[in-house]
Amino acid sequence: MLKFIKERIDDYNANSFINELFDASKGLGVLEAKIDNYHFNSILVPMLHKKEAISSMYIEGTQTTISDVFEYEVSTKKGDEKIMQEVGNHSKCLFYGADYLRMENFTNSFIKKIHEILMYGIIDKKKEHTLGKYKEKDNFIVNSVGTVVYTPPSRKETKKYMDELLDFMNDMHDGINPLIKAAIIHSQFESIHPFDDGNGRVGRLLVSLYLFKAKVINFPFFYISEAISQDKAVYYSKLTDTRSNNYDEWIKFFLQKIIVQTKKHIKYIDSLNELYEKTKRTVQECINSPKYDNIIECLFTHPILTSSYLAEKLNVSVGQAKRYLNVLEEKRILLGNDRQRNRGFYFVELLDMVRNY
Repeated sequence: MLKFIKERIDDYNANSFINELFDASKGLGVLEAKIDNYHFNSILVPMLHKKEAISSMYIEGTQTTISDVFEYEVSTKKGDEKIMQEVGNHSKCLFYGADYLRMENFTNSFIKKIHEILMYGIIDKKKEHTLGKYKEKDNFIVNSVGTVVYTPPSRKETKKYMDELLDFMNDMHDGINPLIKAAIIHSQFESIHPFDDGNGRVGRLLVSLYLFKAKVINFPFFYISEAISQDKAVYYSKLTDTRSNNYDEWIKFFLQKIIVQTKKHIKYIDSLNELYEKTKRTVQECINSPKYDNIIECLFTHPILTSSYLAEKLNVSVGQAKRYLNVLEEKRILLGNDRQRNRGFYFVELLDMVRNY
């Protein structure tokens, strides 16, 4: 039977992960400073949202890439609508969550709303009635071969476990380091498994929203799914262990993944800034247009472009959009493909950077 957090409040030894806690806190501080000094959040944030959504989907078994998502955005053909829906849902959730949490605390209705937004259009049609509702049937966690490895609290017990978890999340004066709390919150949420489907996605998204509410970060831009996705088996194993052992190994793993992701974010922001300044200078030299700033923003938010897509974004004719794209191709900022119609143009430097960071 799952224990309540209040029964386990001292079920960890901070000395066992003190170095990781220091490094994670320091890294997040450096990242915050980078974000505060970065003037192009309209470029940075959407890209980070996409990366996190894709990583969270990968953990759940959906395999796609950032390039696939950009291709779907500009394609006139039908792509994988579910993938695009999920990526869009993820961004909506974070913006909704940030707006809500600036003034309000975590509540059951808020958690249910997050589930409803996040899973809309991607949940199995037979389960659509469960959107935004705690489970109506008891559920189980199974391993890769279908063996039950854990039985969460029953549907009748879900509310009391969630009430206690929410009290813990909303208590900002208990003296527990927010990074330690974030790890415990994630473990407990996944152990409660309050929804019929989507628990992993909601649980990982709540990490970012909790760190935002706890004022560790100024906007829910810091995500952990990408780092976790590199060690899916270890992630599930450490979570499972927290149900029968103390939190030490799980918190240590969680902090290690924060360190990994923080370093990647910092490196990415530095590289993005360098590429932005270089590209801006080149575009300035070759395009004299009042749409100049919009063109730059399009390049960095949609590194795969077509003339029709760019025309829509800039509110110009398709012919004018083609002229812009041809100039950018001549200057080797973009690389065009061999299509005769609806030709695609690729901002290769940015795509490579995003794929590799």
